[in-house]
Amino acid sequence: MNCLVMTFLYDQFNALYKEFTKCIGDRGEFSGNFELFRRRHQAISRSVQEADRFLMISNVACFGCQIVSIILVVYSTIFFPDETVAQDTEGAVFYVIWLGFNVFGLMLAAGLAIVVNHTVSIILLHRLLFVTVCIEGIGSQVSHNLP
Repeated sequence: MNCLVMTFLYDQFNALYKEFTKCIGDRGEFSGNFELFRRRHQAISRSVQEADRFLMISNVACFGCQIVSIILVVYSTIFFPDETVAQDTEGAVFYVIWLGFNVFGLMLAAGLAIVVNHTVSIILLHRLLFVTVCIEGIGSQVSHNLP
């Protein structure tokens, strides 16, 4: 679910970015409704803040449950082998599969967090450079128009 929410918000920002770049001419002049872009950007940013609050709780719960489950499986396997894995082959296979699923879930959640962090940092850097270039272009236009 986290991946779907992040993909949706990323697509929203990407669509806004593409529309914004279409409104910037070859020489850096802006031809469009800047207030509309600002309002859309603020609406998407508020959605990101709300999603971040929700996803933060969801991610903490996911990490916590996975780590506790891994600790319980490893603890019971090490300290109570007669009651868990040493009884029969079925029990041993079950514990190995259970541990594998928990480790896989933990790695999946951590991987998603890494991908989201990497994507956000790249997008943030790209947008910062783009805004800097646009501001420099607008500033040079203003300085050329001064008497």
